[in-house]
Parts: sequence; structure tokens; C-alpha cells
Amino acid sequence: MKKVFFILSSIALVACGAPDDKSTMTDLKTQKEKLVNSKDSINILLAEVDAQLAALDTTKVYDVVTSLEVTPDVFLHYFDVFGAVEADKSINLFTTASGTVDKIYVKNGQRVSKGQLLLSLDTDLMMSSLAELETGLELAKTVFEKQQRLWMDQQIGSEIQYLQAKNTFDGLVQKVKTLKEQIELSEIRAPFAGSIDAVFAKVGQLAGPQSPALRLVNTSGVYVKADVPESYANRVHVGTPANVVFTSMDYEVAAEVLQVGQFIQVGNRTFSINVSLPEAEGVKPNQMVHVALQDYKNDQALSVPASLVQQDVEGNDFIYSLKSISGTNRFKVQKTWVTTGLTFNGITEIVTGLESGTIIVDKGSRSVRTGQQVVLG
Repeated sequence: MKKVFFILSSIALVACGAPDDKSTMTDLKTQKEKLVNSKDSINILLAEVDAQLAALDTTKVYDVVTSLEVTPDVFLHYFDVFGAVEADKSINLFTTASGTVDKIYVKNGQRVSKGQLLLSLDTDLMMSSLAELETGLELAKTVFEKQQRLWMDQQIGSEIQYLQAKNTFDGLVQKVKTLKEQIELSEIRAPFAGSIDAVFAKVGQLAGPQSPALRLVNTSGVYVKADVPESYANRVHVGTPANVVFTSMDYEVAAEVLQVGQFIQVGNRTFSINVSLPEAEGVKPNQMVHVALQDYKNDQALSVPASLVQQDVEGNDFIYSLKSISGTNRFKVQKTWVTTGLTFNGITEIVTGLESGTIIVDKGSRSVRTGQQVVLG
């Protein structure tokens, strides 16, 4: 207060010495200098008074913002590729022999076990031939056994008779064996347990090795096959975490990379990967999926919502932070320059510029300015 009175007294003295007609140029310059000095002093005093008034003014309205405290947390980054479900146990079944379909023992969607008979061809002619051969085999066996006893035990007859009987018997044994194998080839049995996905053959229709008769699928061993751009060759390895998203089924499953191809396709500059499918219920071979592959992880990252990172006219990144004003509930807005890293799902990693515990402006970050005083709401 004394300072105010002193400055006002100085102004009064200067005012009392107002110039008259007899004042010289030197007098006028001196008086002007005094007035300028008084003006500067008043401006300084006014600024101090305004600051004190602002501190005491409880009716002034300050902008309200929300804040976030920056703390270390896990930051993950993924990139997406397209893939398709593959199944090692998804095969078309053919008849080895040619013939007319006699009977189909299964239907679409039916579960079958390994070794179960699925389809058989008409084998009436071969069965008749087998019956004839088996009858001849019984006779040849009897003759051979008699010749063997006569020649080996009693030395009756000749060795050539014994050898002829043995040859006839052995020949018929082999023919019966071959014919039985041919009959077996006219059947289709399940090579593994699974489901019948399609039945192509029809009873009475000619079937053979040239066209599939059935399709058998087992989804317990399915996986995802995807092509990854060459630029990610050093980021994807066996064991890389992944998320497989089935858009058509509206669900996703956590997985990992099982195999990484070692060859770059010339046409599209990609390499193939196989991704596990630990949960395969309802999954179908050739189904299209999205595969999100994790290519970066930082367990102690300082990250912020990407929308809070702003740029100046020169392209430098900054974030508005808050500094508490002592003795009040207000905060002063500060511009904090930062260096950003990767961004994923709307979160940006801050590489440099921020420290753990820094309070930054959240809602309202686009409407504040450096030096502004705000309150938290």
C-alpha cells in the first residue's frame, strides 16, 4: 500500500510541475522522462494488483478439464493379415478299383470311426470266382498233403509229382489271396475318425480312382494358414502371439505361430505361416479369418490416448501437461514436447518427453493453451 501512495505522490508532483510558456526544451524533456517512468511504475503495480485480485477473487470462472496420470503399463502392437483355415485331416476318398457302387453305409454329417466301412462296390463276380478258387484250393491242398506223405514218409511216387502238387497248391493260395485283396480294394474304409462332409457317389453309379466318392473331415487338427508381407520377416517367429478373429462367427481365439515359411513368394512378396487353433469347435476348413500378429511388446511403456498427442506447425509432437499452483485448487497448463513410438487401438507409446507420474490434460486438451489456469472437473 505504501508503494501505491509513493507512486501516486510522484504523479502528483509531476502534474504540479506542468509546463508553461517559459519552459525550455531541456525542462520539457526532463518532465517527459519523469512521466514515462511514472507510467512504467503504474503498469507494474497494476499487474501486481491484478494478480492479487485474481488470487482473492472467488467468483472468477476457470475452464474445467479432466486429467490422466501417466504410469508405466504394458504396450502391445499388432498387425493384421488374412488367412484361411486348413485341415491336415480333410481328404477326398476314392475307390482303388473300378466298379458299380453297390452300397453306401454313411450319409452327410455322420460321425465315423477309424476303419469303419463307408462304401462298397458290386463284387458278385469276384465273390463267385473266389468261391471257385477256394473249392479248387481245398482239392489242391488234399492232393498236396497226400503226395507229401507218400514221397516224404514212404518214398512212393516221384519227386516231380510231389513238386507239381506243391506248385498247384501254392499257386491257388496266392490267387485266393490276390482276389481277396481285390475285393478289399472295392471297399472304402475310414482312414481316421471324423465326419462325412460330402457323399459324391450314388448307388448303381460307376466309381473308380478317377473321381472322389466321399469326403472325410476331422477338425481336431485344424490350423490357420496366412501370408505375411516380406517387410515383417524379422518380426514373426515360431511362438509369436496371435489373435484369430472369425468375423463370420463373431468370436476370436488366442493362438500362436506354429511354423514360419522360409521362402518369399515372388508374385506377392509374402511368406506363409501356420497359426494354431486351440479352440476349433464349429470351425470349417477354408473358412476366412483375420489374424492379428503381435510384433512389439513393452512391459514398462508410458503410453497415452493417441488423441491427446498434438503437433505444432513444424510437425513437432507435444502434450499438454498440468502443474499445480501452490495454495489453490488450480493448475497451470504447460506444453510438453514428446517423441512418439507405435500406435495401436488408439493408444500411442511415448518414447521420450514424459515421466512416470506426469499429469496430462485429457478432456479439453484441444481447447486449452500454454499458461492457462484450469481446474479439474
